[in-house]
Amino acid sequence: MAEFDFPMPDVGEGLSEAEIVEWLVAVGDLVFEDQPVVVVQTDKAVVDIPAPTSGRLVARGAIVGEIIPIGSMLFRLDAVGPVPVLGGHVHGSGAAPVPPEPRSAAAAETSVRKPKASPATRKRALDLGVVLADVAGTGPGGRITTADVEAATTAPTTVHSSAAADLSAAARSPRPTGQDRVEPLRGTRRQIARSMTESWRTVPHVTELREIDATELLRAHRTLREHLADRGVKLTLLPLFVAASAAALREHPSFNASLDYDNELITYRARCNIGIAMSTDEGLVVPVVHDADQLSIEQVARRIDELTVAARARTLTLDQLSGGTFTISNYGSYGTWMGTPIIRPPEAAIVGFGRAKDAVVAHEGQPLVRPILPMAVSADHRLNDGHHLGAFVSTIERYLANPVLLLAGRLTDGAAG
Repeated sequence: MAEFDFPMPDVGEGLSEAEIVEWLVAVGDLVFEDQPVVVVQTDKAVVDIPAPTSGRLVARGAIVGEIIPIGSMLFRLDAVGPVPVLGGHVHGSGAAPVPPEPRSAAAAETSVRKPKASPATRKRALDLGVVLADVAGTGPGGRITTADVEAATTAPTTVHSSAAADLSAAARSPRPTGQDRVEPLRGTRRQIARSMTESWRTVPHVTELREIDATELLRAHRTLREHLADRGVKLTLLPLFVAASAAALREHPSFNASLDYDNELITYRARCNIGIAMSTDEGLVVPVVHDADQLSIEQVARRIDELTVAARARTLTLDQLSGGTFTISNYGSYGTWMGTPIIRPPEAAIVGFGRAKDAVVAHEGQPLVRPILPMAVSADHRLNDGHHLGAFVSTIERYLANPVLLLAGRLTDGAAG
């Protein structure tokens, strides 16, 4: 047997560091080749790092919450079998390998199985004193959600009259002053903070706000929703937003571009990969609908549904999170009316859609009540000026206000033009 250090691998696109989210194996435990040892979070995704060979875990290179550079020691194994060539340092004599200690299937299952829960859910359980092993998960694959943890604390209790009076008096008295809680900025919130700070610091934003008459859009949506329901598709407005944005990007390529300011280069993207900002229990993620301009409305709807399920289960892959050229933020789904979205570098623009609501508008000199969809587009002012932005916004508006122009050849699978 020989000990060797397994370095933190680059699991993304030239990443420099990763955060330790959870250790799945204790020091001293046996692990088997390809068994997940530790969960790490990068700028792109949450990733399980498996053991490169069978052996016993001798040491961990970092604690949960610690951020380590790519290439530094992640964990040390006392290998059973040939030591893999990983670029790490081998310790010991390299004596002949011995087989792993025999154990029953039940023992193996017990040592590997752990309650499935996100770091935020585990922290909530710790705060509430809930043992995750005692909680039945209702999420995908039996994953324990924050709601499951909170529900586990709501056991019925009986309060006697005297105790009830004491509780009532306590409720009326001033609450005691507690201490501020300070915790490190970690996980998805850390990634959001870093990317938003970088965007605001380096990209000069210019934003236009527009209100769109959504009468025809909502009429088309109702018709398409009924049509696609027969094909097992639950259609929201979001696929229509994607289709309109993709069509506008093709007409205005400077919004489907990126700027390398240091080297003074502009790259006009050949592919139209639209990121969809999604809110999860752990924070914001932006999975990508690749080649959105080549997909039908049905295909876009199915792709978004797949990405949503994966985002909620925290199973998004690096491919699903990479390669975006433009982003949509549908904050109207949260009840927000209007906002100013922040660009995600190296992209050149982002569009945000608010919640459509009825408003009194002038139509041919008469006041009418129409559904109005608010839209905001932020662009990199180094690439696009005000008249460029106005033209781009007007193109999106034209497609959404007249969706018949948008839907030609883009309705069902195999029909994209």
